[in-house]
Amino acid sequence: MAIIFNNFDKISSLLSENFYNNIKDIISKILSDYRFKEGKISIKWLNDNELLEINKNFLAHDYYTDVISFSEIKDDYLFAEIFISYERLMENAKILNQPINEEAARLIIHGILHSCGESDSDDISKGDMRAKEDYYIAYLKKFN
Repeated sequence: MAIIFNNFDKISSLLSENFYNNIKDIISKILSDYRFKEGKISIKWLNDNELLEINKNFLAHDYYTDVISFSEIKDDYLFAEIFISYERLMENAKILNQPINEEAARLIIHGILHSCGESDSDDISKGDMRAKEDYYIAYLKKFN
């Protein structure tokens, strides 16, 4: 699998040394659980305004968000682009009193789950999505 971090310098100093390997492992687990083969996964760290422009231009949403994902499945391979606001990440971690590593992992997991077909468009699916995020965060914590 190819996991590519773009603009990683914007956030890397706040993350643990093993963050990249942990993310690679959890993405592999999620894809295996959803029965997808591992394609190219691109994770792009952006500021709020850059992500707002993507939200406006591609999703017709005029508001800030923390993560947006686009994906394609070809021959059971999942290819995904996940865009994360590092400013929202840091704000979320502060508000939720969560370590930066955990919140960054949660946003990546959230984007991968969307790419695998999960939705959070109503209260029930939001609860289901949160439970799945918690499951994969707990899985990560077992090995750290």
